[in-house]
Amino acid sequence: MLNRLPSAGKLLRMNRRQRKKLRVGEFQERVFEVRMRFHNPMDDAAHDDFLDGFIALIESRHLAVGGLGGQLPLMETDGIVSAWGRGSPTEEDRQAVLDWLRRHPRVAGAEAGDFMDGWYGWDDAP
Repeated sequence: MLNRLPSAGKLLRMNRRQRKKLRVGEFQERVFEVRMRFHNPMDDAAHDDFLDGFIALIESRHLAVGGLGGQLPLMETDGIVSAWGRGSPTEEDRQAVLDWLRRHPRVAGAEAGDFMDGWYGWDDAP
């Protein structure tokens, strides 16, 4: 079952502890999607090398990434980038990830989506 964002009225009735537990209000955690296409299909070894570099960037910025899979040989993939632990990535994090992808020689094109609520689905994101 998909989690639903509490209504505005319910959010006003929640105390700080409840908002933190449910990750709403000032404790909302945002994520963004990344999508990339590659110049050539990537086999296991090429994909592992690419992921090693990408994960090094992600970890250096205290972020986490999920997804980035698919059936090999891989021509395109996507994933979700979030903060490591509680919190949200910054706009600077989003731009750094996008810049790294666009500079990588194997990547033909890369896009980063807008920030969205990481806990309550894509439909409720402002």
